[in-house]
Order: sequence, then C-alpha cells, then structure tokens
Amino acid sequence: MALQKEIWAAGIQENPIPDNSFVFASTDKSEYVESNKLHLAEAGIEPEVHENYFAGSETDLPLASITDIPNEVVLNTYSTDRTRHRDLQEIELQYNKRLSVTNRHKTALAKNMGVRAAFSWAPATNNTYNKIITVGAGKFIDAIIDMQAFYNGLDIYDNLNLCLTAEHMAIIKKEDYKLYKEILNTNEMYGFKIFRYNKTALYTVAGVKKPFGTVKAVDDKNCSFTWCSDETFRCFGDTEVYETIRSAASQADEISFAQRALVGNIRASNPKFLGAILS
Repeated sequence: MALQKEIWAAGIQENPIPDNSFVFASTDKSEYVESNKLHLAEAGIEPEVHENYFAGSETDLPLASITDIPNEVVLNTYSTDRTRHRDLQEIELQYNKRLSVTNRHKTALAKNMGVRAAFSWAPATNNTYNKIITVGAGKFIDAIIDMQAFYNGLDIYDNLNLCLTAEHMAIIKKEDYKLYKEILNTNEMYGFKIFRYNKTALYTVAGVKKPFGTVKAVDDKNCSFTWCSDETFRCFGDTEVYETIRSAASQADEISFAQRALVGNIRASNPKFLGAILS
C-alpha cells in the first residue's frame, strides 16, 4: 500500500510552528502566496497636507508620487534530514507512531523558522527607525524603558514585542524581582508583549550584527530584540513529503519533509522599527 502523502503532509501543515512561538507575533502573509511566491508592496511616501492652501493663491496643489514599491520574493525551501523507519506503512496505520514521527520533523522545521525569524527581526544598524542599545554599566530595565521611548517617539504604541534571552531574564530578576514575577504572570512589560528565546542574533562588543550562522566568539553577545508585528511577516507555502519504501541500501523505509516558507520584514529593502538590547 502506497504511503498516503496527504495525511503525512497535513501533519506538518497543521500549525507548523507552536502557538506560543514569538514567530506568531507577526503578520500572516500566507494568503498572498501564489505558486510559492510572496507578493509584497512597500507603501510609498505619504502626501503632504496643506492648510488653507487656496487662501490668496491660485497655484495648483503640488503633485506627489505615492506609488507603492513592488516586491516579489520566492519562498525558501526547508528540507528535513531523511529518517529511517522499519515498516513505515505499519507506522502509517498507527496514529500515535505516525504522529511521533511527524512531530519530530515538525519540531525541526519550527526551530529552523525560529532561528531565522530571530535573526531577521534584529536590526543591522542603529538609525532613526531602528535602535541598538548596549546596556554597559547601566540597568537592563532602563534599556527596556529607553526602547519603549524609542517606539513611542515614533508614535508607535501597539503590537510591540520583546523577546528576552535567559541571561537577560535573569538580570531582570536580580534588578527587580517583583517586575520579574509580573512578567511571568502577564507576559507583558512596559507596553511590550514578552517572549523568551535564546538563539538570537549575535553582535560584536562594538554593537555590529554578525552574519547568520556565525559561530559565537568569546566576546560576542546574543541580543534580546524588539519588533512591531505590523512590520514583520511569516508565510507558508507548499508542504511535500518524500519517501523511499524498502530501500535496498538501508533495508528500511526513509522519509523526509520539505516546507516552503518565509519570515522577514515587510519593508524588505529598508526594515524599520526593529530593536536590539545588548548587555
């Protein structure tokens, strides 16, 4: 009996990342995926507003171009290693065993997406619209307050998120135990929704973001990072399952999954409203 691919693929497609993952604190763009391509459009400039422009003037209003910037991106393909199983068809008929196998592949895919989102949503530069704060001799909590002020200064108050590393959570616990307990109870802090994750982007002691996949050096620092859900996205495309039944080489069945997916910044060419805190 042939492996029922639709059943196995559905096990990966259904909730491909956990509900409590920080990756969900983004805009779902899956509905805009067509043929595993995502069509985004960065908004153009806003038109100026004039007060009483025609009072004493017959000059035509200025003409502003507000054309959106088209951006088409191809979803990446994330493939899991092959796993070997004896009598895969028998596993297929036993729900618990099949679920156990698919969950391991699903977990691997979810972890991969988490690492990539954490890197993508950490700023590469410190500028008008992105903030990198090095705590130094100050308090970590003060850095979070400063980060809140950064967003509020840009008139952004909603859909803000902060992902804290275990190291930084420990610092908060030492600085203000009462606040630490409130975070655990509410998952909120100073206007940020709180998440916890450790495989975050690496920065040098000078505050320079290191390339994805870089091995951590002695002086490198993992950041805690902030982002606005409205400025980041996640999307999923096709899911495929590949199987080799009764491989002669291994005298076993082999299975692998491929997930088309992408996480990133909606303003791909000029990401905005990202933050990183280093200590």
